[in-house]
Amino acid sequence: MTPEDPRPVPHSLITQQRHLVTEFAFCLGEIPTTIRIRVYRQLANQRYSAEQSHYIQTPLQKEPAFESGDEHANLDACLTAIADIMVEHYQQAERAGHAPSEDWLLPSRDFD
Repeated sequence: MTPEDPRPVPHSLITQQRHLVTEFAFCLGEIPTTIRIRVYRQLANQRYSAEQSHYIQTPLQKEPAFESGDEHANLDACLTAIADIMVEHYQQAERAGHAPSEDWLLPSRDFD
């Protein structure tokens, strides 16, 4: 922890404290929509979690796919987990003969 990193606020009513580490943006394959991921470091245990602007739901999926693990050891592991799921579903749909579409990306209601 560097001197600039925040420390947990020492009050019992202040919970779930986390610090924004970075925002990462990318496009997935032939879909031009920018996907953004915000990565946070949890102050209680120094693990990493994320919020994402979009989830993927291809024609092969009944529900949108999202990375379910909310605690990663480092920034790279957090970003890689989300990217791997998106790439996996994208490639499965392409192999099944579906053309990539912006309709595959569902905006997160909680990402502002």
